[in-house]
Amino acid sequence: MPSTFFGLNIGVSGLHSFHAAINTTANNLSNVQTTGYSRQTANMSATNAIRVTARYGSMGTGVAVTSITQERNLYYDDKYWRNNASHGYYEEKLYYIDQMEQVLLDDSVQEGFTTIFNKMFNGLDTLKTNAADVNVRNQFIGQAQSLCTYFNALNTSLSQIQDDCNEEIKNSVDKINSLAQKISLLNKEINQLETGTGAHANELRDERANLIDELSHIVDVTTAEYE
Repeated sequence: MPSTFFGLNIGVSGLHSFHAAINTTANNLSNVQTTGYSRQTANMSATNAIRVTARYGSMGTGVAVTSITQERNLYYDDKYWRNNASHGYYEEKLYYIDQMEQVLLDDSVQEGFTTIFNKMFNGLDTLKTNAADVNVRNQFIGQAQSLCTYFNALNTSLSQIQDDCNEEIKNSVDKINSLAQKISLLNKEINQLETGTGAHANELRDERANLIDELSHIVDVTTAEYE
């Protein structure tokens, strides 16, 4: 038989539970501008009923917060990471293509291969009909030297781009290793907090997701979580 204050205890359970829900909402509002924060929800369930000596047989005892979980969809996380990897790949590709385009540029401001080669070819045509003219010969030699100078400069520029690319690859590998190490440490912390307790390490999970976001911009990532 429930005590005289049984109804008050039920009311208290509701106050405690919705107090936790309000605090969770306040935390969500406070982190609206926090990068990578996932909205959290206070999950509630009815507490165990008790049997009473009455025709209806049992009576509810109130409500309790069973967990505070993230409102995060792993399907969309995976889609984002895949597309982020593609974005990072094409972003780097575009950067180096732009670098090569500047080196191979041929317009009114910067003479490129086509312009220099055509000048030399036209000089050769002139030389065929005026081979005895020293000025024509010297002009052709100068145009040929300009073509050689262009190729030497092109080789230097492309080699520099290659060196820069190799250096960036090295830096990216170092960053990948650093991010992977941080993710590994977070996995251990999350496992320690959640195993056997039923708790959810929401903040640590957000931090891990942020690191995976950063990692996915460098390289393809695949994630799997096992219970």
